[in-house]
Amino acid sequence: MTFSVGRIQVGETTIAKCTGITVRYEGNPVEFYGGGYKEPLEIELGNMSITITVEFAEWSEGIDPDSVLPNTYVDVQLLASSADANRGIDGLTLSRCKAVSWETASTQDGFVTYRLELRKAYRS
Repeated sequence: MTFSVGRIQVGETTIAKCTGITVRYEGNPVEFYGGGYKEPLEIELGNMSITITVEFAEWSEGIDPDSVLPNTYVDVQLLASSADANRGIDGLTLSRCKAVSWETASTQDGFVTYRLELRKAYRS
């Protein structure tokens, strides 16, 4: 799934506005065979994971991403479009996400950008 815009939040506080968000669901197939069949009777998904890739994150003033990202579970709120708030997908939030990689880049005009990848954690 691809979303135009979104927000990264800690609790109710928005710490970053994001664009170019991709959500990827992955699971390792577990095949069940029986009775001499060559094809599996059932296929289930095991070891599922959700990966969120953010192409651009603009951090709120006073937030240091290098100190927040490795130590904090965040919520990622996904919206369909930034042009009209009413077109957003209300309430689609992936909670308990942790950054697993990020990179910092600087443009020619000195603007700092962040690209990051997060994974959703499941409650036990």
